[in-house]
Amino acid sequence: MSDTTLVEYRVENNVAYLHLNNPPVNIMSAALMDQMSGILETVAADRDLKAVAITAAGKAFCAGADVGEHRPEQAPEMIASFGRLFRLFDALDIPVVMAVGGAAMGAGFELILMADVLLAGDRAKFGQPEIRLGFFAPVGVVVLPELVGRAKAMEITCTGRVYTASEMKELGLVSRVVPTDDLENTMETYLDDFRSASPLVLRLNTRTLKDSICGSFAEKLTVAETVFLEKLMTSEDPVVGIEAFYNKCAPEWRNA
Repeated sequence: MSDTTLVEYRVENNVAYLHLNNPPVNIMSAALMDQMSGILETVAADRDLKAVAITAAGKAFCAGADVGEHRPEQAPEMIASFGRLFRLFDALDIPVVMAVGGAAMGAGFELILMADVLLAGDRAKFGQPEIRLGFFAPVGVVVLPELVGRAKAMEITCTGRVYTASEMKELGLVSRVVPTDDLENTMETYLDDFRSASPLVLRLNTRTLKDSICGSFAEKLTVAETVFLEKLMTSEDPVVGIEAFYNKCAPEWRNA
């Protein structure tokens, strides 16, 4: 694991604050995901906490995963770090609040799908562009149908288009859209509401709500990971997509 602090962590008034700090655009490398996973394990063990707040430094909340780590020889390690992180999010029994002021793309978009309350600045952008690089988004295909319905989930994951904060609010993913300068104050308003509640009742409420969603997130993610590693990463097109990304040209898909 890197010695660099890619995720800053502090606890204040019964809230765990995580701040992504991987400039310039907070790429979700395996090292960042491993650091965040370690923090979430600490968070899960603290029974006095009432919420998790996630923010980010720089011009993007998170511009996505490290494209280079998607190469076939690195994919198993990357997927292991990815899967561990998102399973830990799913296992949390307290609300997760995220404040997005810039772009949340690719793996960054999958990250915001783990928010229980998602706050967006009016200039925030969202999207799942993996399909254009020769990949699919494991968490996106697992979670989006339940959040926005099958048709919109297909649109988001298959077109790779970029959405505004207002569009995401219309779909129900974003709780509130506010001026970017107001994001921190708006987040603190929500956190103060959570602080006034019983930690026990918050946990019971959060876990019951999560369990009421049809199907197990962890089980469905395992299926998506298997397809990613055993079918996608044994084909040629992911490598074609990666090379096109680095060469800044359109990929010529081999369909093999």
